[in-house]
Amino acid sequence: MQAHFHYTATGWKVNFLSRAHGASVSWLRQGMPSTGLWPYPVGEPGTKAERPVPLDIQVKPRWTEIILADPPRNVLDLNMLQALVAALDDLAAADAPLLLLKSTGRHFSTGYAISDIPEEIFHRDAAVRATAPFEQVMDRLVHYPSPVVAEIQGDAYGGAVELLACADLRVAARGVRLGVPPVRLGLVYSHTGLRRLMRGLGSPLVREMLLLGEAISAERAEQAGFINRLTAAADLAAVTADLLGTMARGGPRALQGTRRILNLLDEAEVLSTEALEEVGRLRHDSWSGDEFRQAREAFLAKKPSPFS
Repeated sequence: MQAHFHYTATGWKVNFLSRAHGASVSWLRQGMPSTGLWPYPVGEPGTKAERPVPLDIQVKPRWTEIILADPPRNVLDLNMLQALVAALDDLAAADAPLLLLKSTGRHFSTGYAISDIPEEIFHRDAAVRATAPFEQVMDRLVHYPSPVVAEIQGDAYGGAVELLACADLRVAARGVRLGVPPVRLGLVYSHTGLRRLMRGLGSPLVREMLLLGEAISAERAEQAGFINRLTAAADLAAVTADLLGTMARGGPRALQGTRRILNLLDEAEVLSTEALEEVGRLRHDSWSGDEFRQAREAFLAKKPSPFS
């Protein structure tokens, strides 16, 4: 596979020119500084600063792996989110191979950086919310042409669980935990994210997770159907590879067409304009209210929850 890098106002991007079957190529090791740092823009477009490389892309014979590579937490900060958007855009524009999402380190991802949750995600206007990098990543995953599999080696929290819900199939190691605790921060989660979670985990379990703010085990997620394969950590890579190998026996166009129809059914908006406006108001009020401010300050100061 050949890759062409170019610098844009939003960072480095890569164009995949051809796919060399049988190759194992690391995206961020081609054309990137040998120090393992990724020049990334800060301030005005065209300025550069060296920041840690957040992603690694490995091309396998029958699928491509996007690896969150900012351990131990793999936080979904702006750097990570923009890198994911760029990678997904370029892969989709090339031959859109089967995709595996995975991570390195203790956690799959601890989700959004609590210290840097932007207003745009909670804006009343849906068009503004759609511009948020987090929402762009979810949109890219949903609309990626080929099936997406997630390998979960560690705990996932908040937005990272929604990211997993955007995958078609999930393989997890025993002992992993999944949590979506926005109420602990005084926040209201998005209706699109809740819908994806309910689709994967079922309404009763999602209500428990959201209203109690407590994480669930991978075993419970498997019982709900969210986890498709649950295995020992030592066998995780082999089980994932076996699942992807089985999937790759299907016709590429048939796999893409089937995924597209499934997502059209799953993602269809069913709420009225009035309901969507109410959702926007409730979420914005939570972000701009005292509960979130107090909870964030307590969290960052490592103090007990103000709601205790």
